[in-house]
This record gives sequence, C-alpha cells and structure tokens, in this order.
Amino acid sequence: MLALSLIAVRFIFRQLGADIFGIIYFSITLAAVITTVLELGISATTVREISRHFTSEPAYTTALIQTASFVYWAMGLVIVVVIFVAAPVLVKNWINLSSIDTGTAATMIRIMSLSTMVVLPRALYTSLFRGRQRMALNNSIDVVAAVGQQLGIVILLKLGGGAFTFATWISASALLAVLAYVVLASRFFGWRALVPRFDLGVVKRNLRFATLMMGNSLLALVHTSADKVIVSKLLPVADFGLYGFASGTVGRAAFVAGAITQAGFPSLSSLFEAGDKPGLLRQYRKLQDLVCFGTLPLFAGIIFAARPVYTYVFNPVVAERLLLPTMLLALGFAMNAALSTPYVTSLAMGKPQIAARANVVALFVVLPVTVLLIASYGLVGAGASWVFYHLFAFAYMVPMICRECLDMSPWRWYAQVFRAFGLAFVGYGLSWLLIASPGSYSLLALTLAYLVGSALFVLGAYFLIGADLRDTVTNMRQTLFLRKARVL
Repeated sequence: MLALSLIAVRFIFRQLGADIFGIIYFSITLAAVITTVLELGISATTVREISRHFTSEPAYTTALIQTASFVYWAMGLVIVVVIFVAAPVLVKNWINLSSIDTGTAATMIRIMSLSTMVVLPRALYTSLFRGRQRMALNNSIDVVAAVGQQLGIVILLKLGGGAFTFATWISASALLAVLAYVVLASRFFGWRALVPRFDLGVVKRNLRFATLMMGNSLLALVHTSADKVIVSKLLPVADFGLYGFASGTVGRAAFVAGAITQAGFPSLSSLFEAGDKPGLLRQYRKLQDLVCFGTLPLFAGIIFAARPVYTYVFNPVVAERLLLPTMLLALGFAMNAALSTPYVTSLAMGKPQIAARANVVALFVVLPVTVLLIASYGLVGAGASWVFYHLFAFAYMVPMICRECLDMSPWRWYAQVFRAFGLAFVGYGLSWLLIASPGSYSLLALTLAYLVGSALFVLGAYFLIGADLRDTVTNMRQTLFLRKARVL
C-alpha cells in the first residue's frame, strides 16, 4: 500500500505540478483542522461508553450512536457549505500560488470538500468498532479504501486525467469508504442504531467528559497543525506540499502507536471501571514498552529510506532538502508515540483535563517558538518546532500524569522512555555513521546500515523491556510452541 501511495504521489507531482500537489495537501490539512474543530469529543466519548455499557445498557448505547450520528452528519453538511462559500477567499488571501490560477485552486478545494464531509461520520463508525475491540474490521476497510484510492489515482492520471478528475475521484472514493463502514456497522449494531436522532439525555450524561475532550482536541489541533498552517502561510504552496508529504509519510508510523493505544483504551477503561488499579497499571506498562520499543524501528526505517524514496518520487534536490526535516519529524513523532499511552491512560481514568492544561500553557510557550523557527529556518525550522512541542509536553504534562494516574516518579518514566530512545540512537546512529555515510548513502549502504542497526536494537530491546511485557512475550512463545507440538 505504501509503495502504491508513493507511485501515486510521483504521478501527481510530475504530471499535475508542484502547485496542484501543494493544493492537495492544503485540502488535507484544511480537512483535519475543520473536522477537529467540530469533532466535539464525541469519538473518544463513544469508545469509552461503548466499551463500558454496550452489554449492560443496550438501549443507552443505541441512543448514544444515534445522537452522535445526528451531530456528525449535520456537521458534515455544514463543512461542505462553509468550504464551498469560503474557498475563493481562502485561496486569494492565504495560499501562495505560482503556476495555477486561483479559480482552479478554489474549484479543487470545493470538489474535495465532499471527502471532508464524511470524515466525522467515518470517525464515529471507527469508534464503534474500537469500543467493541474489533479494530480489525475498520482497519480492513481502511486498507482496501486506501489501496483503491491510490490505484484509482494512478489509473486516472495514466489515462490523462486532470486536476478536476483527480479531485472528483478523491471525494468519490471517500464516499464509497464511508458507505462500507455503514454496511458493516449495521451488522453489529443494527440499522436502527445508525439512524440519526438527537437524544438530550445522552448529551447531558456525557457533557462533562465530551466537553473536556473537545477542548483537549481543539488545543491539540493548534499544536499538531501549527507547523503546517504556518508553513502554508509563510512559504510557497509548493514547499507546503513537500512538507505535508514528509509529515504525512513519517506520520504513517505513528498510526502503529495509535492503533496499539486505541486497542488498549477499552481495556484500560474497563479495568478502571472495575476498580482494578494494579491490573490497569500492568496493562499500561506493557502498552508503553510495546509502543516505545515497537515503533522506534519504524521511525528509523523512514529516516534510512528518506533519501532514495524522495529521489524517486521528486528529484535529488528535493530529497536533500527534505532529509533533515524528515529526521526531525521522525524524532517528534517518536516522542509523540511515547506520550500516547500515558495520555490514553489518563483518558481511561477520566482525567482529560491534564492534557488540556498542558496544551493551554503550550499556546504561550510553543507557538511563538514555532513561528520564529519556521520564519528563520523554513522547513528545517518546521520539523524542529515539532520536536520542541514534545519536549515541552515531556517537561510539563508527564509529571502530572505520573502523579495523578500512574503512581510513579516522573524520573522513573523518563528513564523507561529514554532507555528505548538511547538504544535507538546508539544502534541506528552508529550504523548510519559507520555504514551509510561512508557508502555515500547508496541504497545498498542504507539498507545494510538499517539491518545492522535493527539487529543491535532488537538485541538490546530483549534485555531492556519491562518484566510485564517480557512475561507476555514469553507466554506467547510457549503457547505457540505447545500448539505447534500438538499439530505435529
């Protein structure tokens, strides 16, 4: 799927041009901003409530799904109207175009607004499967939808399709994906539960948690999108497209951490509801080690692959420009992954205000630094700002979560996380300096360096992971061995 995505991006960049490529990523960022503003904390609330009450209160969970459907589909229609009206003004006053006219850019944004319309309903249906711990179902739809979308892009551009054809296909494929979600969700929850209907009692029951989550989402949006939004204003739209692609590529590895923590969220919520604090903390420790040690090789792999991949998709000059920003983005996303498990644990324990407080303070600490870094250093400054945001979160938010949720010293948390990061820096750093660099960053040298670094990392990880995760891995190995022996 990743290979197909890279081929599609190569076709878009080389056939439609840098400005069209930038408009695409501007539309993606705009969709993320708008939908997060209107998300209202409903997705996290739905996961939490479905995991806790699906069996014990079926009538309530049906009303919950209906109310969320009503709100999200209504918001989707509002999004389409707002983007359709505002697109020309937005293009004229915000985007720096160089090779296409404002009318073409505005029309593309309007067409792709249909894909933005279904983002919120799709997030709702995803939360339903997560609440029932059936993530394989929504993941399957996402994979098929992504492959179909990328394959369609390649075919259409190969047949000579233009910018408007491309934009139409983006929206059509998004609509088909959400239709698949509706059909599958109806089999688990019934068609009646998916019919939009507003229930004031459901709103009152979840108002406090949803309000805190909404505030948290809005604040997080400011920081997670600040680098891209500022780049889109201060730099040419072509540069924004390149940075958006680099950020999106590195962010794919963050999906693994998100999948792990989202899979653990219903379990953590159930353990907290049952009053099993020791079990909850054991689950947290296993998830944290799994996320840290499991995702660092992915981020390292992106760094090692960046130069040859960017050269293939764009050209050697662009590859050189994006290498350092990609390294910084990979470090920032790795730090984000390390924060994801304690953050989700705080949500399971009903304390979203911890992250909200941290993000409020970050408005006055991180945002000015972000603007200064991007204005001074361009794309490198944008990548550095993503690292700076997470350094702030490590220093401000982690101590609060450790004290209020994890019953541990912050220094113990730092030690657990930094042993994984330290191992990655030593293993992959040495292989980069001793193998990749002397080999002039050839594909063979980069591949060999990554394999050597991964071997060193896996060897070290075996001795550094915590006892809880090690016991789970050992038990899994023993279970697999017994099953194999029975088969033989």
